[in-house]
Amino acid sequence: MKTPLRFRQIAGLSLLELMLAVALGVTLTAAVVQLFAGSSRSHAALGGQARLQESARHALGFLARSARNAGYRGCASGDSVLANALHGGWEDVAELDVSRPVQGFEAVGDGVDAGDWQPGLTALPVRNSGAAPAFKSRNRINLRRLRPGSDIVAFRRAEPGVPLAAPLQRDVDAVVVSADGRAFRADDFVLVSTCEQAALFRVTTASTAGGRMTLARSDGQGAFANRAGHSLLPHGLSYGDAAGPQGAAVARVVSEIYFVARAAGRNAGAWSLWRKTSTRAPAELVAGVEGLQLLFGIDETPANGDTAVERYVDASAVGGNAVLAMHVSVVLSGVDGAPRRTFARTVAFRN
Repeated sequence: MKTPLRFRQIAGLSLLELMLAVALGVTLTAAVVQLFAGSSRSHAALGGQARLQESARHALGFLARSARNAGYRGCASGDSVLANALHGGWEDVAELDVSRPVQGFEAVGDGVDAGDWQPGLTALPVRNSGAAPAFKSRNRINLRRLRPGSDIVAFRRAEPGVPLAAPLQRDVDAVVVSADGRAFRADDFVLVSTCEQAALFRVTTASTAGGRMTLARSDGQGAFANRAGHSLLPHGLSYGDAAGPQGAAVARVVSEIYFVARAAGRNAGAWSLWRKTSTRAPAELVAGVEGLQLLFGIDETPANGDTAVERYVDASAVGGNAVLAMHVSVVLSGVDGAPRRTFARTVAFRN
């Protein structure tokens, strides 16, 4: 006789055990999610901090390079004779004013009128009646987009020069230089210089032949045109002699004006560091820069022979003192959880 089948009794989970297991699973899942969320936030904050530092490095790097090069005029030193062969005086050609290598504008108001900076922004090519003209009107700085409370600075210099191919011993309407890769073009503004003197003029046409480039300087009307009959030879001094040019050169003039203004494109509404280079239109350099503050290191007693920074002052307090260094700080807005930060750097002027 067969033994009847018997099924083993299988015990299941009680409701209490099931609830405990579910609670434990939910707790573990929540912990894992929170861990990943915290890690993601930390990663984003670190990334934001890295981008903030990178932006600061670029912003301060641009300003430092311009500051170190400010005042360079080749062999011509700051004490050499400097002539202006254009119709406009130096104050009328701010984009080319190599007579003032460094020019700061301290923000003293909360608005965006020219008088909210000292000296007033009428000394720059801004969109404002009574301001200095711009070579191309459409390339002026838009006053209404500037960041209130942020300083502005202008640096001016000459590029490395191209040697003269022939002495310049009398007043002529053309200057001949050695043709090389740094070709000049019409409407370039250039300095012809030696160690004793320099003169600014506008190139009206440039032609190359036989390894030489001839730069014509025809006269015209307006602040940025050459003055008819105006000498390139201050006090009659020539550029070279019968033996040759003797180190005389021609170099393109460069001005760089830095300011903080409304960002463009996809960053519209935020703030950015901008730069206007020479006669070109302003260009956006670094996004996220909310402010620019400047202090200038001056030597108030140069007669004592000890050339050193005695104190740092705002642009409005520089006066006629020799400026030897600049302390610049930029404020950058935080991104991806990184807090707003201020970065600073001190730069000595070489020239």
